[in-house]
Amino acid sequence: MATPDDGKCRGTLFIANAAFVKRIGGDDGLAKVETSLAKRWPGFKFAAVGEKDWLPLKMRVDFLETCKTELGWDDKRIFQMGEESVKYSFIVQFLMNYFLTIQKALAHGPEIWEQNYRAGHVKVLENTKERGRMAIYDFSFSPIMCTYLAGYFYGVGTKIAKAKKLDVKEVMCVHKGADHCEFAFEWSQ
Repeated sequence: MATPDDGKCRGTLFIANAAFVKRIGGDDGLAKVETSLAKRWPGFKFAAVGEKDWLPLKMRVDFLETCKTELGWDDKRIFQMGEESVKYSFIVQFLMNYFLTIQKALAHGPEIWEQNYRAGHVKVLENTKERGRMAIYDFSFSPIMCTYLAGYFYGVGTKIAKAKKLDVKEVMCVHKGADHCEFAFEWSQ
């Protein structure tokens, strides 16, 4: 099982989320998050992050937690950040031509995961006409990541695959005693 010191994620995730922070919190909010994050990660600057850079997942968790503490955000706002990040993600935008349906997006879930994370792995457990289940194994960094990922999956389904109705629920979680996190999806196109 991954520990908080293991793993990497793509810089595009930080870039996408910085755009969201700036939209919601303005330049001052983004500066506040960057300053706070730089105290734990000396030299950190959003402007220096490249889309294809690999950054520590621990930094990612610290970034999300910093948004909560410095900007007063709750889980609903973190979910929204995940949801809207698909609009700013270079990798998702590049692949969106393939995601004409949620079924296709779900089928490519493991590949997309590998392009964005160097920790854990994804397995599709169910993928039918209007239902799906996806498990994430060996990824136990923080409950805030579960909230963010649920929002991200929702965003892929509604903004990229254009589902009219989508319900995303985390039905199992390593932070609640399960051996993996599992997300269930129900939708209509």
